[in-house]
Amino acid sequence: MKPTRPLIIAVLLLWMAHHASADPPPAQAYVNLPVFLQAEAVSPYTIRVPFRLAGHLIVVQAAVEGQAGNFILDTGSSDLILNDRHYSGGYAKDNYASLGTNGQVSSVRTRKVDEMQWDSINLQKVYADLIDLNHIEQKKNIRLLGLIGYSVLKEYEILIDFQLSQITLTLTDRQGNRIDPYAYAETPVDSAGFRLKSHIAVLDGTVGGESVQFGLDSGAELNLLDKRVNRSVLDHFEISKRVLLNGMEGESVEVIAGKLYHYRLQEQRCSPMRTILTDMSALNRAFRTRLDGLLGYEFFSERRTIINYKKEKLYFLKWHRP
Repeated sequence: MKPTRPLIIAVLLLWMAHHASADPPPAQAYVNLPVFLQAEAVSPYTIRVPFRLAGHLIVVQAAVEGQAGNFILDTGSSDLILNDRHYSGGYAKDNYASLGTNGQVSSVRTRKVDEMQWDSINLQKVYADLIDLNHIEQKKNIRLLGLIGYSVLKEYEILIDFQLSQITLTLTDRQGNRIDPYAYAETPVDSAGFRLKSHIAVLDGTVGGESVQFGLDSGAELNLLDKRVNRSVLDHFEISKRVLLNGMEGESVEVIAGKLYHYRLQEQRCSPMRTILTDMSALNRAFRTRLDGLLGYEFFSERRTIINYKKEKLYFLKWHRP
């Protein structure tokens, strides 16, 4: 089979590697996504933020140091990440680089951000990593300022609601309890525990009854499956074609695309999910994990999912059928 057109999956996972930083290339003009409606302030501790999709990436509006625009919600990133085409400064951090889903590394600079504004959420004096995100900008045809990762999200319980195309963030205390007891009008109908490894939520599930460990990543447009998983798991992966998986700096590797059947997370049964088969050894070395795969858009898009990092729990709200 011949590879089809290049495919980009925006997953930024940070690891230890020796790489030099590069000067940012000149800025370019891009098509902006539609202007978002004003977020709803439910209480002093809770906001609801509308989102749009760029391909299968969750895009919200936020501002860093007065510059407002598009940010991707990416639970696969450990920190706030800024596009070095739109932000300058910072310094190269020793032994630090970014790692994409294709196993390639990219240079990283780090700098302190005076202020980040996400509607009524105001963060000051936070550190951000600067990475060239031009490849995502070109593929999605948007002006992308950065990615919002774990370091911004960890103090909140986050509802990613694909049915309503909105994200609810509600502040939690040290134990992970919601400070606002009325953040949601509904009661979860199901839940699942996870283990927080570095910044990645690791879920214990099954594929066709075989135990697997998958990481949860809202920045993955397709699921990932490690090509080294047991044959009994691969028996439930149906190959459809070969594609080129692009990294942050335009490099690409050939991978196999298909559908994964019979994945189950405790009581959550999943429809067949589009998945790519790839080598995840570099990601696993970076986080000292043994992940069999990543769950991204294909998992989130069929659910109303709440993530509570402090309690290490996922909660699911009822999907209301039309």
